Amino acid sequence: MFGNSYYEKYSQDIIKVYGGGEDSKMGTINNVVGVIKGKNSKKAVVISTHFDHIGYQDGKIIRGALDNASGMSALIKVANNLKEKSKEKPFDMDIVICAFNGEEEGLAGSQAFVDEIISKSLYENLYNINIDSIGSKNGGKLALKNKSKVSNKLYASVKTTLKKNNIEFADTTIRGASDHMSFENEKIPNFFFVQENIKELIHKPTDTPDTLDYEQIDRIANAISDFVETNNGIMFGAK
Repeated sequence: MFGNSYYEKYSQDIIKVYGGGEDSKMGTINNVVGVIKGKNSKKAVVISTHFDHIGYQDGKIIRGALDNASGMSALIKVANNLKEKSKEKPFDMDIVICAFNGEEEGLAGSQAFVDEIISKSLYENLYNINIDSIGSKNGGKLALKNKSKVSNKLYASVKTTLKKNNIEFADTTIRGASDHMSFENEKIPNFFFVQENIKELIHKPTDTPDTLDYEQIDRIANAISDFVETNNGIMFGAK
C-alpha cells in the first residue's frame, strides 16, 4: 500500500450472475487509494466512499446514482480541492483518498484497508470521513446523529463547519452500515455523511442520475474540503 500503484489488493467472495442463476468464489480485487503527502506522515485523515454497487437485482439493472455515484463524485471533488491546496502549502498530515470496493459485501474493502493500516502500523493517529449516498432531491437532510463511541469531538467540529457553509442536517440516524464502521470497530474516530431518507431510494431501478441535486453534492464536497483545511493536523482524540 502507498507504493507505486493506486490499487490495494485484497480477497473477497465474488458473485457472478448468469441466466437464471449465480455462483460465487473467492477472488482478488482492489480498493483504489491515493495519498496527498503532508509534513507529518505519522498522522492522517482518511476520506472515503465506496464505488461498488449491487448492479443487478430481481432481474433488473440498478443504476446506483445515489448509491453511490454521488459519493464518488464528492470524493473526486474533495481530492481535487485538497490537492490544489497542498500545492500552496503542504498539510500537517497525510490525506488518504480511498475508493473502497466490497461495501455491498459486508464492508469487505474497507475492512481489508483498516486491517492493513493496523498490521503495518502505517499511522500512529488517524480519523475517517466517509461519504455514502448524498444529494438526493428526495433524500431529506443529512442524518448526522452520532452513534460512535469515539467520535464526539469530530462530530462537533464537522457540524460547526456545516453550519458555516449553510448545509442543513438533522439529529437523526439511519439503519444499516457503511465503510466508516470498519474504522469504528477499531476505535478510530469517524464521521458518516449520509441522507436521512435513503432507505426508500437505494437498491432500486429508480436510483437514476435525474434524481440527484448536483449543486448540493458540490456544496457538501466543498464543506468537507473546508473542514480538512480548517482542522489541519487535528486528530480529534485518535489513538
